Amino acid sequence: MKSIRRTFIKGLIAIIPLIFTLYLLFWFAGTLEMALGYIFKFIFPDSWYIRGFGVALAIPLVFFFGCFLESRSFRKVFNTFETQVIQIPFIKSIYTTMRDFTSLFSHENKGKFKQVVLVNAPPGNSQQIGFITVSDFEDTSHTFITDDQIAVYIPFSYQVGGQTVIISREHVIGIDMSVEDALRFIATAGIAGSTNNA
Repeated sequence: MKSIRRTFIKGLIAIIPLIFTLYLLFWFAGTLEMALGYIFKFIFPDSWYIRGFGVALAIPLVFFFGCFLESRSFRKVFNTFETQVIQIPFIKSIYTTMRDFTSLFSHENKGKFKQVVLVNAPPGNSQQIGFITVSDFEDTSHTFITDDQIAVYIPFSYQVGGQTVIISREHVIGIDMSVEDALRFIATAGIAGSTNNA
């Protein structure tokens, strides 16, 4: 009986992430289809619409939006719009959380994470995984930062925010871990292993 239960639990643990991932993908695709499908029907005759055109329309839209963000003038307009959005209390919490979460996995931010480190967190002997973001403050005007200090970003588990700490170098230990593995480890509260062990 224990063997049957163990086998069932093993299968359940394996299939739940798959089902959840597929559910999110279908939900996202359905949302895109519903939203962009209306846009397609508004521009073109209804007889031209085939289910799936909404999702297909999303691909060039996202690409062109990314191209527009490469433009300094469009980026300025977008930043102004974003500034107005985050003034709204409830919307600010949702938008900034999603923005910070997605930006952590972007190539731009990964490049800003100079090294994965362990930060000594008093009291006690606990340590936190963080990312060095600034290792040299010589070119800044922050007079409260001393020469032996660095900036370390420490994300919270399940990516519900994070904090930046200015800390002395002696309280930071560099570790041999990729940014991707460290983000995965933090985002899952240490449950997920590295890509090599997956």
